[in-house]
Amino acid sequence: MNIIKYRKFWLLFSLAMIVVAIPLLFIFKIPAGIDFTGGSLVEIKTNQPETVSNIREKVGKFHSAGDLVIQESGPNQFIIRTKSLEGDSYKKFETDLKASVDSNILRHESIGATVGKNLTQKAITGVLVASILIIMYLAYSFRKVPRSVSSWTFGTVAILTLLHDLAVTTAIFFIIGKFSGYELDSLFVVAALTILGFSTHDTIVVFDRIRENMIKNPQKSFEQNANSSINQTLARSLNTSLAAILVLVAMLILGGSTIKPFVLMLALGIGIGTYSSIFVASPALVTWFEYQNRNKK
Repeated sequence: MNIIKYRKFWLLFSLAMIVVAIPLLFIFKIPAGIDFTGGSLVEIKTNQPETVSNIREKVGKFHSAGDLVIQESGPNQFIIRTKSLEGDSYKKFETDLKASVDSNILRHESIGATVGKNLTQKAITGVLVASILIIMYLAYSFRKVPRSVSSWTFGTVAILTLLHDLAVTTAIFFIIGKFSGYELDSLFVVAALTILGFSTHDTIVVFDRIRENMIKNPQKSFEQNANSSINQTLARSLNTSLAAILVLVAMLILGGSTIKPFVLMLALGIGIGTYSSIFVASPALVTWFEYQNRNKK
């Protein structure tokens, strides 16, 4: 399979996905959860079988429906998320809830807006720090590559690939989440950071094989070594990712609704990350290499 030969097609296709994904992030933007905005979470267990729509209808009679996010968390268990409820307001909510829904309250959690803002800042900082550390790690790990290729190039291309993965994955997640009633919470950040690690690992495997082939086969062009490296690691990448995705699909089907957004984000990210490690990272590396050499000449 000569993927590098058609690298312009794959790079333009991936660029088109990013161009489409960015507007979709704003069009299908899903609401931030109480982890970020602050609010209250109440989990209940009903004594009779209920549905999310029934719970929403009953709670909506005494509480603003616009503030409610209701998810099924298990057999006859539901999580109700709403604006901050404290003191007398929560006691009234609890009394009205028990009067409207035959249930027991399992837990009640409140998160202040200050905590939510702090979590948002930490999430952004975490992604930036992780990206910088990845570049530095790859630059150090590939310091012994032939001088024709800068070790910093490997790290920079890996980060550009990760940005592609996060943008496309998040756009697809937002589209699905908009119609499924998902919201952004701390698990979304965990999923994003996990995708960063998984995608980087997949890309490093291909890059490391490129480095080995450049040393073993100096008579071959960089393009030939890159294409050989992709083919040598293709089966391994597909098998590893497929095994992980199958487990996540099983969790998506059988797991509780509270973990479904997290599992969906991971499954999408691993799938997109596998695609990018094959069709984006190495083609971008070869294109960068040719551009540098052309400028030197």
